[in-house]
Amino acid sequence: MESDISQVFQKELTCFICLRCLTDPVTISCGHSFCRACLHLSWEDIQLPVQCPMCREPYQKKGLRTNVVLKKLVSIDRQTSLMKDLSSEKHKCVTHKETKRIFCAENRIFLCQLCSNSHEHRGHRHCPIEAAAEDQMDRVLKQMASLWEKIQENQE
Repeated sequence: MESDISQVFQKELTCFICLRCLTDPVTISCGHSFCRACLHLSWEDIQLPVQCPMCREPYQKKGLRTNVVLKKLVSIDRQTSLMKDLSSEKHKCVTHKETKRIFCAENRIFLCQLCSNSHEHRGHRHCPIEAAAEDQMDRVLKQMASLWEKIQENQE
């Protein structure tokens, strides 16, 4: 039962265009949601009016807004998946048999609590791996937005 709900939830958080978990989700007038970059790329060479990639309803290209609720749900889903993955044996510290939940920014590796306090890593910058994952996702989104702006400038 729980797995059925999880699969339905995953389906709703999947972009119809790239078939991956939504990144910077936007919802258009017909109610369908897509990754911002996927939607822009799908409309790149199309003249107005563009259509929804799913239902083909016409949509005037105007400023797209991030769907904040979907973005939060995607974030929750990613954190849940991360926690599930971290609980697996492959993320256990070989030395201490504890789950690695800390990211060492200097060495760019995952550590358990005991390793993060060790002499080798004591002076390094550490953060919870959830924060490191969110930070990395934010960087990728900013890079995508910057690239999209450059594409738009080049087209003009």
